[in-house]
Amino acid sequence: MNKQLQELTDLTIKEIRNLEIVLPEIYRDIFYTKAKELGIKLSDIDKEAAMLYALRKIQLLRNETERSASALKENVMNARIAITNKDNMALQFIENNMIELESKIASLQEELYVDELTRLYNRRWLFEKFLKDDHFRKNGLLAFIDINDFKEVNDKFGHIIGDKVLHVIGKVLKKVQNTTAVRYAGDEFLILSEEHDEDEIHKILHTVNQNLIKTPFKHNKELFHIDFSFGVAAFKAKENFKKILEDADLKMYDYKKSFK
Repeated sequence: MNKQLQELTDLTIKEIRNLEIVLPEIYRDIFYTKAKELGIKLSDIDKEAAMLYALRKIQLLRNETERSASALKENVMNARIAITNKDNMALQFIENNMIELESKIASLQEELYVDELTRLYNRRWLFEKFLKDDHFRKNGLLAFIDINDFKEVNDKFGHIIGDKVLHVIGKVLKKVQNTTAVRYAGDEFLILSEEHDEDEIHKILHTVNQNLIKTPFKHNKELFHIDFSFGVAAFKAKENFKKILEDADLKMYDYKKSFK
């Protein structure tokens, strides 16, 4: 498979890792959208090669995860036997194995739960670790963030510059103290907090936004500025995530209108 097609397929895989549900038609839609964005013309042979490559790569990650889980289970069983037999040498060997496994599992979890571009948590982490059956596990606050006119940046400067903008936004949001930042989709982000109140989060994000506006991005000799709109909504344990997201989305549009 040629390099251009491989890069396209890797981009598609990176995108679907952010989704909580992946169906073949979703994969296909994202794959074709990415191809169109990059101006890549696809033959039937290309499509088949890309699908096989993607399936192999996804299966490899799944197999590695299953092997680590199996090894962890085996170590726990061996540890119980060693404790019963008071076998200190066996326990030391198991402890060394556990340290290696911890490192491998941490690496796999990063593959699964961290967005490669922004280094923030992805949707998979949100739905599998922060929520339970699409409902919040605890009380807290959610801020929904959308980069203003991001499509124009991509159209004017290209997707490489667009990716750099997303990377910078990720770094900026990750620095907001006592919060967790998530890349929700494309140029949409979430800030989650169980410590701040609504006014505090609003003030913090407004300040972050104003500082961002004052810091120009540069492409060749041209300068441009980036800012975002956001809305904040409080949630309680067992409340539905999508309902709270809709509340924050409405407030985000109110924020956007206030600057027009």
